[in-house]
Amino acid sequence: MGQSDVRLAELLAARLCHDLASPLAAIDNGLELMTDPDFGDVAQAGELVGDSVRQAVASLNFLRAAYGSAGAMLGDPLYLQEVAESWLTRRDIALNWNIGTAGLRPELGRLLLNLLALGGESLPRGGALTLSAAQAPAAQRYGLIAEGADAGLRPEMQRGLDALLADGLDPRGSQAFFLRRLAEDLGGTIEATQEAPDRLSLDLILRS
Repeated sequence: MGQSDVRLAELLAARLCHDLASPLAAIDNGLELMTDPDFGDVAQAGELVGDSVRQAVASLNFLRAAYGSAGAMLGDPLYLQEVAESWLTRRDIALNWNIGTAGLRPELGRLLLNLLALGGESLPRGGALTLSAAQAPAAQRYGLIAEGADAGLRPEMQRGLDALLADGLDPRGSQAFFLRRLAEDLGGTIEATQEAPDRLSLDLILRS
């Protein structure tokens, strides 16, 4: 493993910790309230804990599949849709999944989850993601449309798509960098187009 790969692993680990920090802190706060004799609404504290647990589980399931090893499950479109929807819903992002139910290569499944992750990062105020597949001449194309207020790639995300090495990137840029690396491993490319102020297009093109 080269120095750049080590740096990428560090950045992805930081990204995972960032996603889990908020719900875990909320769980801790809720448990403290439940044991505080001066706090009168135990049910409210219980709801806070329950919602935060669900948020943490959704993040763990999605990030484990996107970054870790979920095995053959990554080839199941229904599984991919489920973990993606659970994660995106917590970010106020709706998912329109137009991929179908036919099995995929697990490597492609992981790639699509990372495409959705970048799409989610491009919607800081929530919105909707639409993922579709289309056969192009000598290529397979997967298009992701991100629609919402201020939709677009932030500078650090664009740097991740353009960078040759992970050095100098931040955790948000590492997501884009990892996505591009996964695409290149499958002989593909990522193209980003700002179609309108609130509409971003991300295209994954896999050459035959």
